[in-house]
Amino acid sequence: MESFTTECVYKNSGVITVYFIQGKYRIESLSGATFSGALEVIRVAFCQDESVCIGCEVNENPVAIEELLELCADAALDAVSLVAVEIETGEVVAVAFNKIQVAATDTSERAFFETFAKERCTQGPSRSLVEFMADVDARCNLFEKYAVDCSLEIMFLATKREHRRRKLAQLLCKVALDLAKKLKDGPVSKITLEELGSKYSMLKPRSPTTKYPKICQAIWTSEGTQRIGKNLNFIVHLTVPFKEFMYEGKSYAERIGSVPSFCEVVAKPLY
Repeated sequence: MESFTTECVYKNSGVITVYFIQGKYRIESLSGATFSGALEVIRVAFCQDESVCIGCEVNENPVAIEELLELCADAALDAVSLVAVEIETGEVVAVAFNKIQVAATDTSERAFFETFAKERCTQGPSRSLVEFMADVDARCNLFEKYAVDCSLEIMFLATKREHRRRKLAQLLCKVALDLAKKLKDGPVSKITLEELGSKYSMLKPRSPTTKYPKICQAIWTSEGTQRIGKNLNFIVHLTVPFKEFMYEGKSYAERIGSVPSFCEVVAKPLY
């Protein structure tokens, strides 16, 4: 792990922990000022290089990419996402779009990703990716496994190509764990619907909740994220081969190649 120091600053009436990495980068909560840069990281890095994006051809469909950016905007309103910023330029170079997930209280209630895929994805690739997330999550009920009612999910994790191999993604995940623990005492950051811009004005503002994450969860879809999970002591609860998922007559595995051949459903208790 690269060395870093921490300090607390106040922004949007919340305390944000800022991590300075070798004087080159800082990691902080997503804000209105960094939102557009964070979406650009998803557009040029995640949507082009992430395994499932390749497996279902999100990387070849600009409209599908826009729909996934809308998913990120929706998740941003949970105020638990993080960015890595290059200090010299102020550029957002890596991001973890995180999502607060709450256990359903009614068996007929659809999960967030399932609802998003059915109601807001018009393109085959984006629908396929979000349905993949819903499918894999449903195969391993982490709420039941840990007997909890709320989790923080590391949803989309990406670093721009020219800033990779500097452990930014791993540090984003580490900070996500720290942030998730702090939520027990209340919100640590805030981002409003207005800060996302008029393009996302149709999204619904978040309602206050008394629930807080007891676990952190993720779906690791690459060797890199699987290595991060191991380094941070996430527990692997399920592995799912990419060959099980199809898009336009081909399995994800046929487009991704032999590495990685599977994804992992992982979790880590916070307390």
